[in-house]
Amino acid sequence: MNRTLRDVGCYVTTQFGNIAPADKTLYSIRDITSTVCYAPLSCSSIMSKKLAEGIGSLVLDVKSGLASTTDSYEQAEWLARMMVDIGHGMGVKTTAVLTEMNTPIGYTIGNSLEIIESLECIKGNGPADLEKITAVQGAILLCEAGIASTQEQGEQMILKTFKDGTALEKFLQILGNQGVEKRTLELLKKGEYEQVFAKPKYVENITAQQSGYIEEVNAMALGTATVLLGGGRQLPGDKIDPAVGIKLVRTKGDRVQNGDILAEIHHNGKLSKMLQTRIEEAFLIGENKTPIRRVLAIVKPDVSTVDYEVYRRQH
Repeated sequence: MNRTLRDVGCYVTTQFGNIAPADKTLYSIRDITSTVCYAPLSCSSIMSKKLAEGIGSLVLDVKSGLASTTDSYEQAEWLARMMVDIGHGMGVKTTAVLTEMNTPIGYTIGNSLEIIESLECIKGNGPADLEKITAVQGAILLCEAGIASTQEQGEQMILKTFKDGTALEKFLQILGNQGVEKRTLELLKKGEYEQVFAKPKYVENITAQQSGYIEEVNAMALGTATVLLGGGRQLPGDKIDPAVGIKLVRTKGDRVQNGDILAEIHHNGKLSKMLQTRIEEAFLIGENKTPIRRVLAIVKPDVSTVDYEVYRRQH
């Protein structure tokens, strides 16, 4: 780890050894003890790992919405404030970005699907909302480090690394230094994902039952459905199927006609009629065009929470 940090500047890991070892055990049982939404446990889980890293600056993405661990924007802000204050108290420059999680980020839900979408994002081909979240949070760190002088400049610097290949090259360098084979790195770079990631046996479509605008795509419903397809754990020790998930074809704010494909269900035989209906019901179609507003507000220590657009103009 130390060699990779020295040579590459980044190391991707979970809890192990003496890095927040208790959190690994606690995290594995939160799903089955109905404590995922318990803010003190969320806060301790997140901050124990971050502070153990010995970092100087930290940006936290705190979700608010149906698929978040908080019930309301106010609870999300309270959790963000708690973590920001802890980080600040430990001598770390800490900022929280409040983001909307009523609608899935991007177009995919599921392990392999989300990894592929993330790779496409750092190639400059990602969904606009995923690019925006990444650019906003990266820009805050660039400003904290004195590399960017304004939030807008920092966001443009991040987006430039997507377009010119810098972000992809750095990510592949990180993977290579952590043991990923050279052939796999080449396949990822070329976008030949089918040779790297697990593929589902079946892909079935969900279609619109009426014409109109998509007013809601319930991220919680689709996340739960993905778990039931095998893409997440219901009990500790459950094996995760990386191939399954849901790929949106249309999302909130889009205009659709009756019969248009809304989403693809990627599965390996666990799709029941009841589950398919649940996925269909996650899409609400009506007469109002309501685009996604993904980045909501910025939380910093010792000052009031600021609307993101206001923050961007002021910094």
